[in-house]
Parts: sequence; C-alpha cells; structure tokens
Amino acid sequence: MLPFIFVTLASLAAIAAGQPSTNATCSPSFAWAANSLGQNPCLVAAYLGSVCDDGLFLVPALTNELSYYQGPTVAQANQCGCSSVFYSLLGACADCQSGKVLTWSAFKANCNTVYPQIFLGNIPSGTAVPHWAYQNVTVEDGFNSTLAQMQLNAPESTANAQPTTTALPSGSSSTPSPKKSHAGTIAGGVVGGVIFLCLVCIAAFWFIRRRRKGVAPSNLVPTPMGYHSTGHITPFTAPETPKLYNPADPSTFPSSSSFGVYNSTRVHSPAYSGNTVTEQSRTAQYSGAPEV
Repeated sequence: MLPFIFVTLASLAAIAAGQPSTNATCSPSFAWAANSLGQNPCLVAAYLGSVCDDGLFLVPALTNELSYYQGPTVAQANQCGCSSVFYSLLGACADCQSGKVLTWSAFKANCNTVYPQIFLGNIPSGTAVPHWAYQNVTVEDGFNSTLAQMQLNAPESTANAQPTTTALPSGSSSTPSPKKSHAGTIAGGVVGGVIFLCLVCIAAFWFIRRRRKGVAPSNLVPTPMGYHSTGHITPFTAPETPKLYNPADPSTFPSSSSFGVYNSTRVHSPAYSGNTVTEQSRTAQYSGAPEV
C-alpha cells in the first residue's frame, strides 16, 4: 500500500510541475521493460505523448485486469498517438499491469496516417526509449512482449541519439571465415536444434497469450490512452432525480409552463340518432391544479 501511495504522490508532484507523469505501477516481473533510467514503459509513453501535448501528458493506471488502453481519439490522432513506438510502450504498460493489450489495427482506428516503427517527434530529454519499442507491430497486429525481451541489449533512443541501421562502407568486404571442422558442424547442428525447439515453445506460449489478451471483448473496460495532465478531469454530477407527486408538497405540483391550459383537444364519441351515426364533440380543459 505504501509504495502505491508514494507513486501516486510522485505523480501528483509531476503534474504540478507540468511534466509527463503516470500513476501506473508495473509488476516486478516486468523489470526488464524499464529503461536505463529506471522508468517503466507507462512513464516513457507519457514522455512521448507530451511531445504533441505542450509537454504535459498523463498515462492513467488501469483499473483492473479487464481494462485496456484505447487508441487515440480524433483530436489525439497525431504523429505521437499514431506512432507504433508509442503503441508498443502502452502495450507493455498494459501488460505489466496484468491488463489487456489492444490490437494495433483497433488502436489506430482514428488515425488517417500511421507511423510504424518510427517516432517523428524529438524524444524529450529526461527519458530513453528502449529499442524493443520499435518492433514491427504490423506483422502480428499487436505488441509482442516475448520479442521485446529478446532486444534488451540493443541501444536506446534518447534526445541526442536516434535508432539507426548499421551498413558496411562502400567497397569494403567481409573477411572470409575459417573452415570449420566436422566437430564444429555437429555441435552447430545440436545448438541449432535446441534453439529451434526453444523458438517453437516461445511461439506457442505467445500464441496462447495473444488469444487471451490480444482482443478486447465487449465486457472489457476501456481506459483513455492518456490525456493532458491538467484541467482534463471533470467531476461527474449525477442527474437530479425527479420528485414524485405529493399533495402536501406544492413543489411537486405540475407547473403551468409544463402543462398549461388547453382547450384544443376534441374528443369524439359516436352517438346514434335514429339510423344516422353522428359525432358528439366535447372540449377538455385542464387548469393545472391537482384534481380529485
């Protein structure tokens, strides 16, 4: 309980200071998802969201295991909210809270333009984006935490260092590798077989986990992906329950503005006069006062 209180107080202090913030806490088993600064993926996502929101952004905590982060609204469908890097960080954020992970196709529903594997804005100082956040989510239509854990040794992206691809200089050639012995070939085959079996197990585990968490059924609880950290929340006011009619309470009497006096309704009832059917009309009047 005390760690949650400390995190909440720290989040409120960050909001007061006008900084990206979150009140979400991750399970200790997701320590791998924190960056080199010890920031969990929820806070890193708040930093990226703040690039398009005047430096202020709050990623709220999920309420329970049936919660998931919604995609950007029409107003939030910008280069920050529609980036797969931001989505991957939110996916890890939801996963580390034992929540559900929305699919990429559902997340980007309001985006006219999407930015896969890239974040166009300048990464704010004070954070570092893990390399696994740049994974290709379009292949499997979602964030893959198993794949993310295989990319922990790759360099992070900071305000001064963006992810780049390494290429050999023109005209250079690789050095031919020495010939391998038969023993090395056999050992390599054994290692390759073990690795293949491990990959099959990981793929099966991820497939089962994806079927359980990758789709948002209608009974799940949607949570905003984040919002401006000041002036966003409006207190909910329940509608006033109308009073029942009470002859002893004049405030429950029908008002004249609601009912008025009407005499335009004509009620027709058939009446027989000999062999001819005639209409007998009468005018209904109501003064607005309770009648007995």
